[in-house]
Amino acid sequence: MLPLSSATGGFLAGCVLALGAPISFAAARAGILAGMTPADLIVMRYLVAGLVLLPVLLHLGVADLVGIGWGRGAILLLTGGPVFALLQTGGYASAPLAHGGVIAPAGVTILSTAIAAAALHERLSRSHLMGAGLAVLGILLIGWEGLTAASGSRTWIGDLLFVASTVPWAVFTVLVRHWRLDAVRAITVVSVLSMAVTLPAYQVVVGASHLLSFPLHALAAQGLIQGGMQGVLATLGYTHAIRVLGVSRAVLFPAAVPAVSVLIGIPALGEIPGPMQWLGLALVTIGLLSASGVQRLILAQRRLGLS
Repeated sequence: MLPLSSATGGFLAGCVLALGAPISFAAARAGILAGMTPADLIVMRYLVAGLVLLPVLLHLGVADLVGIGWGRGAILLLTGGPVFALLQTGGYASAPLAHGGVIAPAGVTILSTAIAAAALHERLSRSHLMGAGLAVLGILLIGWEGLTAASGSRTWIGDLLFVASTVPWAVFTVLVRHWRLDAVRAITVVSVLSMAVTLPAYQVVVGASHLLSFPLHALAAQGLIQGGMQGVLATLGYTHAIRVLGVSRAVLFPAAVPAVSVLIGIPALGEIPGPMQWLGLALVTIGLLSASGVQRLILAQRRLGLS
């Protein structure tokens, strides 16, 4: 059985984010086009994620906030909770899906890697730097058409929000690694505290009647995708990858999001990638494997098997 603490286990955990985030982005954009606001989506995200993880909080201990402490918990809330979610989701109210799927992953990859190198002194090998560069170049190629297309006079606002969202998420990423936090405990704290903050605020500012005006199936779908898939599973996988692989490797999984979005679009939307997108997909894949070090691990295991 594969140990979760192994490098391969961390790689597989990161792949959960790479699969879950594109689906979440697409669902968020669809929800906004259907009349939902970013606040509606955020409430559904943390309502589901908070309720799912509330028993974990009660089991591990409320007094010391599952061992993380209330001070650190408040910082995790500010960096990985509603502020980040509001900036990222709010971007889709003004900019198309292609912009968010390109700008946010590229920004997180670059900023988190820079902070990790400066603050945590994580060593960046030549293969890592080359892999990160290939991944970012691939992201730009995949999203070039969407980024350069005329999308409306307010698109720049959404793009600015996407860029801003990378700052708190990059800080959250580095803090999880610096504090060596267990993924389950960290995401439990963020999810439950976010639920405790967003629900009363939403009720005061918007009101539950607005949310209940949408069809039940639409609310259930957003709750499962934003809260269950993205808020719990994808974020748990990413947080575990940070702890096992380190920041500079784990942040390459957000870089895979645009490539996975392209692949999901083939069967789901019948969107066949063009030559530039296929090239970008190849570069992201090669860059991710190179920077994460997985190919070296596989080769080493094969050598041991042959010896």
